[in-house]
Amino acid sequence: MYRVLIVDDLEVLRLELKRMRVWGEQSGFVIEGEAENGLDALRKLREKSYDLVITDIRMPVMDGIELMKTISGERLAPCVVLLSDYTEYGYAREGLLYGAFDYLGKPVDSEIIGDLLGRVKKYLDNKRQEIEKIQHLEDMAGEAFYPAHYVDKVSELLIKGQDSALNAVDELLKAVGEALDHDPGKALVILENATEEIFSAVTAEHGWLSLYKDINDFRQSEKDGSPSWEDIKERFSACYVGLLKFLKKFIVWKDSDNPVKRACLYVLYHIGDDISVRKVAETLFISKAYLSELFRDMAGIPLSEYISMVKIERAKHLLLTTSMKGYEVAEALGYSDHEYFSKVFKKSTGISPMAYRREISHQQSEMIK
Repeated sequence: MYRVLIVDDLEVLRLELKRMRVWGEQSGFVIEGEAENGLDALRKLREKSYDLVITDIRMPVMDGIELMKTISGERLAPCVVLLSDYTEYGYAREGLLYGAFDYLGKPVDSEIIGDLLGRVKKYLDNKRQEIEKIQHLEDMAGEAFYPAHYVDKVSELLIKGQDSALNAVDELLKAVGEALDHDPGKALVILENATEEIFSAVTAEHGWLSLYKDINDFRQSEKDGSPSWEDIKERFSACYVGLLKFLKKFIVWKDSDNPVKRACLYVLYHIGDDISVRKVAETLFISKAYLSELFRDMAGIPLSEYISMVKIERAKHLLLTTSMKGYEVAEALGYSDHEYFSKVFKKSTGISPMAYRREISHQQSEMIK
């Protein structure tokens, strides 16, 4: 059963929530605590573990927004839902920016609460499954982050000419993201100098996409000669340094929790799927309208544009590093209509996918001469 803390300065409203016939076995949630303001709630959260906090926004001593900020900063509860009048949407939106799962307008009834609990349960169940899957990473953390071990492992794949080396980097990035979610304290020790936010990493030229270039530069250099084992390890070490630089940017943002961050990570992890704004919102169990507005506010661009940007950058990589045909690249990125993919690509770059391959390949050839 998931444990719930109700926070409201009005006892009558707390009683109203408690009397609803949605708690117990049918929902998987049970109310195990209540508080009359934010400070009272923090004291209870620090004394006992809760899975869901349902809090009013307007309260004396400490309001719901300040409570949400502290919960997010100290990671006191995995899920917070805000209650507010519809006239307080500005406050509710601020709470969402700090990682609130959702907000409900007053008054609420048992049907609304029941629907909310269903969505929260799916979210918490998924989080629990992820934690179980990566539990073993704690024991492996020291070895997994030791450069020599990883360099040896991936260099072996590279010298064999296996394309799985690049996939190994992808998998490491995903594993680290999950490990950070599970034990950010350990990750902070490993990468203690993290200072930059994830947006600069996923949007800038020097960000995560450059890792693909580093690996492929290495792969090409290996093809050009017969380097020694030590030479291979030295070359790949440069790639590993690039990986660590990315992780240092990644960790700060990963340690926070908000819908925009989760949306970005979903897109990165599902780049080969047919992704839409609605699909991302449904996966995060929040409304499409809220996610769209939050994403534009924080990222400065629409979520749909971000999805397209990430896919186009990946398409460029595939066009330059593989012999895949245009329709194969489209399929690899979740586009069922390759002609539509070509239009999207041309809108972004000014030229078609095949023209891009020819032009960049020609430029690279000229630089070598």
